[in-house]
Amino acid sequence: MTALKLLLRDPGEPIAIRRGAIVTAAEFLSQVHGLAAALPSTGCVINVCEDRYRFLVGFAAALARGLTTLLPPNALDATVSRIQHRWPDYVVLTDRPGASPGARLVVADESLRGAATNPDVPAQQLAAVTFTSGSTGEPTPQRKSWRTLVAGTALNLPHFLGAGAGPHAVVATVPAQHMYGFETTALAALRGPVTMHDGRPFYPANVAAALDEAPAPRVLVSTPVHLRALIGSGLRFAPLARVLSATAPLDAALARAVEDALGAELVEIYGCTEVGSMAERHTSSGAPWRFFAGIGCTQRDGVAWVSAPHVDGEVRLLDALEFEPDGRFVLAGRDSDLVKVGGKRTSLAEVTRLLLAVPGVEDAVAVQLPAVSGEARLAALVVAPGLDAAVVRAALARTLEPLFIPRRIVIVAALPRSATGKLSHEAVMRVYGEATGATAPVEPPTVPAGAATRAP
Repeated sequence: MTALKLLLRDPGEPIAIRRGAIVTAAEFLSQVHGLAAALPSTGCVINVCEDRYRFLVGFAAALARGLTTLLPPNALDATVSRIQHRWPDYVVLTDRPGASPGARLVVADESLRGAATNPDVPAQQLAAVTFTSGSTGEPTPQRKSWRTLVAGTALNLPHFLGAGAGPHAVVATVPAQHMYGFETTALAALRGPVTMHDGRPFYPANVAAALDEAPAPRVLVSTPVHLRALIGSGLRFAPLARVLSATAPLDAALARAVEDALGAELVEIYGCTEVGSMAERHTSSGAPWRFFAGIGCTQRDGVAWVSAPHVDGEVRLLDALEFEPDGRFVLAGRDSDLVKVGGKRTSLAEVTRLLLAVPGVEDAVAVQLPAVSGEARLAALVVAPGLDAAVVRAALARTLEPLFIPRRIVIVAALPRSATGKLSHEAVMRVYGEATGATAPVEPPTVPAGAATRAP
């Protein structure tokens, strides 16, 4: 059976920044083998480590041990419990002892040491099982062989770092368990010239501190929610070579503001859990999307099917794509995102975009409630300190047809976003019900896909 090395790195190369200090590939491998010896010989590992370096050591240790890593879409006990029931032969690898009561735990321990050898991993070994976010339904597992992850990383790196780019340090605000974070940090550190920062900074001050610890050139991997907070903070950030954004739609005006504030090109990434990252665009210029080299796409009966060298067969995309003659495309939304009112159509994503463009609005989402007499009803949750619903509605009326202005605009303190900025049906309606006293509808509402720019 063909085998592929765990690391595509020299022993003395930096692979991570751990507590402000550089970790070499040789030091990392010694810790990997030490932890691998503490893992069981069979079964799978549910890796919920929040510390990105401990996550990386745990993932590599599982590979070296011949085990599969399960990557839950979040670390909630309920989510981990569902995975445990589906894969009963498991251990939970954690850096928070006692975090998963009743689970079989292995604590990520960096004091364990072993040989600093670079192991061979069978190409067809089931390396990871990732899960869709569940924003439009129940999370579903996606199986990834080591060959798939290695080939996908080789395809992605030139688009993450820039063609011909050399070593970079990467700081990310997204969790390593999420496909976007997994690809841009953990896999990039194992197979590319990337020095991965161990943190997952949340607040702007934390992001600034992490970037200060990372050597230039630096890449920031983030989401629209985090980027909006960064540019509104007024803080100084270390010079960046590039900013990557995914997991939610990014407005061109916000992209320009980010580039002006951070002094770096912003590249937006599009993908899905089944394929991984697959397309990019320079959002601030209004440019359409372009598939990565090697990615193919065909349309049959209005449905887009993607093929890639590292993916078996074709993958159906949930997004509707409109192609230009040169092969670039724009996202026309999802079928579930389209609404019809008074004989006219729009998308929830477009209504949300216009809400976000209202001065003073910090976050927003448009939702479709169950129809009455066959007519769609729109509502919106808006985070806008200092504004009321009437002001937001009046501002929206200048850019949106009256038919599509949400009948009910609810001002809330915050939207129930996940760590990657996504919104689920259940979470949105829970907040809507708490704010309005409305009974949750029998049929689920529609919210704009949290991954109109990425659907992991």
